[in-house]
Amino acid sequence: MTEDPRRLRWAVNGARTFRIPADAADVALVEIDRAMQSAHFRADVPGAEAGVQRIHRRGSVVGDVLIGGSGLSTLTTRLGPLSARGVAVTWIGPVDAHSIRVIVSLVAGSHVGGDFVDGVDEAVRALVSRGIPVEDDGWSRSVDVDETLPANPRRAAELGLTR
Repeated sequence: MTEDPRRLRWAVNGARTFRIPADAADVALVEIDRAMQSAHFRADVPGAEAGVQRIHRRGSVVGDVLIGGSGLSTLTTRLGPLSARGVAVTWIGPVDAHSIRVIVSLVAGSHVGGDFVDGVDEAVRALVSRGIPVEDDGWSRSVDVDETLPANPRRAAELGLTR
């Protein structure tokens, strides 16, 4: 199911799924890291048990409460270290011997949905501009991702990734 990215910006946490050649995995991670950094997320090293290739976090619980509870989220989601809290995960899995599926999912923090959508769109555009073939499945709600994958918010919470 492909969702309208404008709706995912503000209403729900979104997930972007696409397929690329297996040998482009490292390039995809570099582009996702770069785009997420420009969206004000910082990389966090996942443990092997997490089952994800990347975790990106931003903000704090205090910032999330202040911004989300005060109506300031309509004005800004970036107030330095007090930005709204968000957690995104990148999961990569094989499709066949030559291609992989990449899911970049916002598992916590709907207040940062706009920045997240922009960042992931930027990463996909960068892959295409590098000449990497991208089979884009588009956007969906992150809760619609397979429940066994850490890119699903419930599974991410069970694994402790949303803390």
